[in-house]
Amino acid sequence: MLNRREVLAGLGVATVGSAVTAGAAQAAAPTVRGAWLIQPKTSGAPAPFRALAAFAAGGVFITTGQDEPGTGIGEWTASGANGFAFTYLNFHFDSAGKLANTVKVRAAGTFKRTTLSGRATLTTLGPSGNPLGPDRRFKFTGKRVAVERP
Repeated sequence: MLNRREVLAGLGVATVGSAVTAGAAQAAAPTVRGAWLIQPKTSGAPAPFRALAAFAAGGVFITTGQDEPGTGIGEWTASGANGFAFTYLNFHFDSAGKLANTVKVRAAGTFKRTTLSGRATLTTLGPSGNPLGPDRRFKFTGKRVAVERP
């Protein structure tokens, strides 16, 4: 006859075993999570800058680019087996340190192993939240940042 402690210990082992199995299955599944070197394209040609983007666990999205100071922070979500969408905001300040504008980017795309591609819409908002001009639309491609041996 098992006592309560033995039953709980058995459940703990079963739970850990299930978590390891689920973790291994999840690790084997393709995911956009990780860091990517992004190349935006405007009017069909590569833009004169690149960006780094990170899709983190829990839906956190972080990006920075060569074209503007600051860091974009937002959320991402998976869409189907190999799709994703994200929205991020990036604050820009004037020389006095006051908010000059906010860039909002909304995007969606697909990935396969080490490459991704998609479309995005960029909106520039003034300090009061009003659009400062028409939205800009662009395409982008990306390559996964690989771990390299030192």
